[in-house]
Amino acid sequence: MKRLLLSAVVLLASTAAHAADMAGTWDVDGAVYGNPVKYSCAFTQDGDALTGTAHLGDKDYAVTGSTKDKAATWQFEVEYNGAPLTIVFNGTLTSDTAIAGKIAVAGVEGEFTGTKK
Repeated sequence: MKRLLLSAVVLLASTAAHAADMAGTWDVDGAVYGNPVKYSCAFTQDGDALTGTAHLGDKDYAVTGSTKDKAATWQFEVEYNGAPLTIVFNGTLTSDTAIAGKIAVAGVEGEFTGTKK
């Protein structure tokens, strides 16, 4: 019985989903409809919740998001021509220090890559 329980615990531990490790500073580079998107983002992670700061141009923006398995999503709001725009990133870790995915803003999509410093 002990062996059966131990085997079950080991099996569950090995198959449990772990959130992607996004904590740290990332350089993000991409484009939406021909417009470049390049910034650095410092993430703090608590379980699967992400918070942080995106440094874009000469401004900092509050970031919120989440992770699950190797996927991560985050967003922040910027001002463009006097109007607020929310930029949403959905990506998948391709390694411990690289992510790639899609950017969505105002109904338009683009692609991005990110590298952990």
